[in-house]
Amino acid sequence: MLCRVAFFVFVAIITAALADRQPQLTIQPSTPVVSKEVGGKLALTCAPDVEESSLISQLEWRDSKNRRIESTNNGKKTFSQSNGRDLILFFQELQERDAGNYTCVANYGSETLKSTVVVNTYVDITFVNAPESQYPKVGEDYLVRCKVHGNPTPIVEWSKKDNKIESNEKYVIQSDGLLIKNPTEADDGSYTCRAYAVSTGGFKERVIKLEVIIPPVIKDMEPVSVIEGEQAWTKCEATGKPPPTYSWIKQRNSQDLSKSDRFTVKQTTGNLLISKVEFNDDDFYKCTAENKAGRAEKTVKINVLVKPKIFELLNVTAPVHQETKIICKARGRPTPKVYFRKVSDKEHPFRVGQQRDPRIILEEQMFEKTGETFGTLIISNLNRSDDGLYECIAENSAGTGYKNGHITVEFPPTFERTKLLEPIAWTWLNHPGNLTCIPEAIPNATVVWKHNGYIINPGNPPFKIQGFGPTSHLIVDAFNDPRFYGEYECLATNKLGKATHSITLKEAQVPANVDKVQIQTLTATTIKFNIVPPQYFDTLPIRSFTVQYKPEGEIGWSRARNRTWSFRAPYILENLVPEVTYNFRFAAANDVGFGPWTNAPTVTMPRRSEPAEPKIYVPNHILDNSSNRQDVVAVSPYADHFELRWQVPNDNGDPIDVYLIRYCVITKINGEWRDSDCSEEIQQTFKSTTYDLNSLKPDTFYKIELRAHNSIGSSSPAQIKVKTARGIDPAVPYNEPSVTNFAIIGIVVGAVILVLILVDLICFCVNRAGILAFICDRNRSKHHEEDPKLGREEEREPLKDAHMNGGEKTMSVEFDGKHVYSKSGEIIGKHSAV
Repeated sequence: MLCRVAFFVFVAIITAALADRQPQLTIQPSTPVVSKEVGGKLALTCAPDVEESSLISQLEWRDSKNRRIESTNNGKKTFSQSNGRDLILFFQELQERDAGNYTCVANYGSETLKSTVVVNTYVDITFVNAPESQYPKVGEDYLVRCKVHGNPTPIVEWSKKDNKIESNEKYVIQSDGLLIKNPTEADDGSYTCRAYAVSTGGFKERVIKLEVIIPPVIKDMEPVSVIEGEQAWTKCEATGKPPPTYSWIKQRNSQDLSKSDRFTVKQTTGNLLISKVEFNDDDFYKCTAENKAGRAEKTVKINVLVKPKIFELLNVTAPVHQETKIICKARGRPTPKVYFRKVSDKEHPFRVGQQRDPRIILEEQMFEKTGETFGTLIISNLNRSDDGLYECIAENSAGTGYKNGHITVEFPPTFERTKLLEPIAWTWLNHPGNLTCIPEAIPNATVVWKHNGYIINPGNPPFKIQGFGPTSHLIVDAFNDPRFYGEYECLATNKLGKATHSITLKEAQVPANVDKVQIQTLTATTIKFNIVPPQYFDTLPIRSFTVQYKPEGEIGWSRARNRTWSFRAPYILENLVPEVTYNFRFAAANDVGFGPWTNAPTVTMPRRSEPAEPKIYVPNHILDNSSNRQDVVAVSPYADHFELRWQVPNDNGDPIDVYLIRYCVITKINGEWRDSDCSEEIQQTFKSTTYDLNSLKPDTFYKIELRAHNSIGSSSPAQIKVKTARGIDPAVPYNEPSVTNFAIIGIVVGAVILVLILVDLICFCVNRAGILAFICDRNRSKHHEEDPKLGREEEREPLKDAHMNGGEKTMSVEFDGKHVYSKSGEIIGKHSAV
């Protein structure tokens, strides 16, 4: 009942309200003032709020000057447009001038309806001049730019690292930024420029990174010296912030070196590289270092050193006993020093101020402007020994230059060297005499020949002349004509004088009889002779000896065999037959022919026998037992072996089939060598003349015996005493040790560990101290700790009743939740699980 009454009351109120509602125009948004940012868009909707909408007419918008706003767009930024019932006012892009009152007007029957709204415009916060990165210069007041625009005018605040900045002696807040006085690197960092508008609630901030920059300062650069043709570099190093970039120019012509082929400029490091230095590169070079804070310049001198070059050295010629000068002209940078030395005597140079020979002085002229030096070597009273090549040497700090010049000493003819030759010329059948004349002279001498005081005409037989200087040969074809034998005169002449030399022409003969023939060595198949040549003869020298030999009983020498030896060679005759008697005859021969034969004694060859004793080689010697050198000891370069080498002996008519070797350790007792520890006899094939004895003891004396054996028997033993080297074989290279370095280290480490173990053992036995004692004590304490847990040994086994003759005794236990008890009530173990 109460609900029904309430309902009727509500309906009555609504009906009364509708009956009292007046017609009106409603503007949306439904606020008396609409605020909008300049540049934004805005739509105002005017809606009639009437009972009869059909009575609405002339619905339109008017601006603050009561001007009707067109209802079509036509490219306008402000216009109205109907959607059939409502009229909408559009602002395409709000301007500040668009602010004001806007009224919506309409006729409702005979009644005029109006509704007004206020449009306010505002400008949002804008940073007009506020770069995010700014670079103040150290020491110069700087305005950190942050200019803010907005309507209403915003409030600007500054902070650094969340610390608000107030104006003080360091900072001054201005309308267009923050002034920092005398900035330093400590002022680097991020600054926040914050702007806000109270009325609009707008808020923006800009973070500005500040880096205080420092102008470049170039460090001092030392002058650079470089040799012409080589590579050069120098470095320009500057401090500054940010790091500066570099450029180089050549001061003489202001050439930008970064654009030159031979120059390389490193802009980030300041390096200047010259790939191939030229003479004209000697100059001052300017380095420029530049960054945002400024620039700096500094020059450096590059000195181009030029290796000396000798551009003139002329050969000279002068007569003996006169004065001469040889001039050497050199050029370089710095100006070089000049001196001479004779090529054949480089150990004794000629320098300025050094006069080892009073006849020779060196004068030097230096021209610093052109870098030239003239060195003049003056030799007075020339000797023939002064003739030869002279080397001029020019030196400076860049290097050395060399050039050879020749001094020719002219002298009259001389036969000083020719007189050392044989003064006799020989002629024989079909061999004309050749008389040679070689005078020494500068300039070369001309030669004429004289015989018996008359000049020889080269066209007259029996004479023939080959060459008239400096070498001349007189050919005389006058064998068996004594008129042309005798003395001839060679006359040599040049512009400085003349000289003569005599040569005798003689007839050559064959050698005389061999004076004596002796048998030096005789075996079953060989004979070594000692041949004594003719003692007195005036003819050509002996070239060879020839022997003819035949078995005794052969008639005549037509079938005899021959053997010829060169003069002074070993005169050995081989392949003779044992036990045969031979007849021999000998003759000497020279360039003319064979001399007469000389019979030698008849020789009967011995029978075949065992070989002759071998001859053992000792380093640089052959040890022959017949030469009384029994005490010679050869030293082996090895500690454990020795290479035995020998010469093949005479086999005495039966070929050697094997060599027998035996060696013993020997010791010298009371001045006598005693044998011990002898080896068995070793056989070595007859094809070899060496044997390597291995497994010898170091630093030990050995006696080695060597025999040659054939089918008849063995030779007498050849002996040698040898001492082996001591210790490690010295012949093994150092870089290939028999024991490696790792093995040696291992041995040393093992020895050290063994010594430590012995010391610890001694300490344990004496004082019961050390590592071993510690281990034993630790094990004992551990054993005592485990006993309560494990129980006695008897408890780990079934208990036995001593009164039951070894029979097992059963045991009952009880568990109360915490402990296990035996039947007697003894605790076995806490929390034990049985």
